Amino acid sequence: MDEARRFERQVLRDVREEGLFAPGDRVVVAVSGGADSTALLAVLRALGAGHGFPLDLHVAHFDHGLRGEEGRRDAAHVESVSARWGLPFHATRTDALRAGEGNLEKRARDLRGAFLARVARETSSRAIALGHTLDDQAETVLHRLARGGGVRALAGMAASREDGVVRPLLRRRRVECRGYLDRVGVGFVEDPTNSDRRFTRNRIRLDLLPVLSGALGVDFSDRLARMAEELRVEAELADRHVAGLLGEERGALRVPALAPGGGIARRIVHAWLVREGGRPTHRHVEAIVGVAHGDNPSASVDLPGGRVRRDYDRLIYERPAGARPPDATGHVAWPAPGEVCLQSGWRLRASAGSPGAGASVRGEVVLDGARLAPRLVVRTMRPGDRIRLSGGRRKLSDLFTDRKIPRIERARLAVVTSGADIIWVPGVAVAADVLPGVDTQRWMRLRAEPVDCRVSASVLENQGFRVRFG
Repeated sequence: MDEARRFERQVLRDVREEGLFAPGDRVVVAVSGGADSTALLAVLRALGAGHGFPLDLHVAHFDHGLRGEEGRRDAAHVESVSARWGLPFHATRTDALRAGEGNLEKRARDLRGAFLARVARETSSRAIALGHTLDDQAETVLHRLARGGGVRALAGMAASREDGVVRPLLRRRRVECRGYLDRVGVGFVEDPTNSDRRFTRNRIRLDLLPVLSGALGVDFSDRLARMAEELRVEAELADRHVAGLLGEERGALRVPALAPGGGIARRIVHAWLVREGGRPTHRHVEAIVGVAHGDNPSASVDLPGGRVRRDYDRLIYERPAGARPPDATGHVAWPAPGEVCLQSGWRLRASAGSPGAGASVRGEVVLDGARLAPRLVVRTMRPGDRIRLSGGRRKLSDLFTDRKIPRIERARLAVVTSGADIIWVPGVAVAADVLPGVDTQRWMRLRAEPVDCRVSASVLENQGFRVRFG
């Protein structure tokens, strides 16, 4: 039992260090019935019973509908554990994955996320706790590396996200979770799909990581997870430093800032273009660095939705000509379905979606169409604006601070509303209460894409907003 207490103390330390939640918080715990998620539920319950850190726990179980009786067995097991501990139990089952197309793992993840967000919203919970471990982190990093991910991707999963998702076990090993359950006498179920080598992540876990650890004589999973944590810190520090180099002049970048050349110059140009609302490719960034270091003081590079022109010691970001300024209210009507084209060179499209397509806070979201007004509105931020996330309502200003978005940029970010509610700030957040659930019948896809509004034949309106992708 001493080992069990040690595990609980380690988790409590991680929770406090990361600020995942405070004593008394209501937390939705996603429990599949497997060892990791069951250990998560057991240890979070133990924090109140033996460590003076009580939590109001709600258990949520999602049956993907792909494993028939085995899936029902898992749900019954989780319900039984919840009843044994007197915890509220929320469950649902879907058959949508059987008929859908595309990446099965992603569609399953998206539907599960929508269900958990709904439970968190209905229970007014502050956080959604997932049972990802250090081993899951290592598998994620290696998977992203194989796909060519950059520094941000290789930073892996965060211990907490601004949508309320937290991972209290991210520094704990899978074997620790199983050992803890053995010591406290709590059972779990095995999911045979975890051994199915058709899934890339399973091949990484079962084949690749053991070979790498054996060949190199080190715990390769531990090395990958440690690297991810360090990269996350380095990426945050680099973002802060680069933001200082960009300066506060809108639409311009001083050429001397790119004097170091090489990867440093490319990093600065990329950050600058993102701040100005662009979606730069490697080719665009290289071309702009070339213009900055070239002999022609008035050279330019064409971009989607505008161009970058050198004016001696400055680079100027030029947006499409002929755009009208925002009206007095700062509103742009956006019919759903329909589209609007913004002055910054971004087109916002609303079209019929499809089940299981997922939701992202970057370039595209798929929402429950029945929860949207027939006409959306795009506007800029107002004082006191809030958006409802899975963990409750948050001020946009607080989210922007979390994302380290400079104040000078915030007044130019696009805010999408449905009725009186903010539903999406592209690149920042999507509201939890409009995400699709297992009972969704009508899906609406909202998409932001670069376009030159000067030549777009489908332009409805031009306004002075920008869409930021952080």
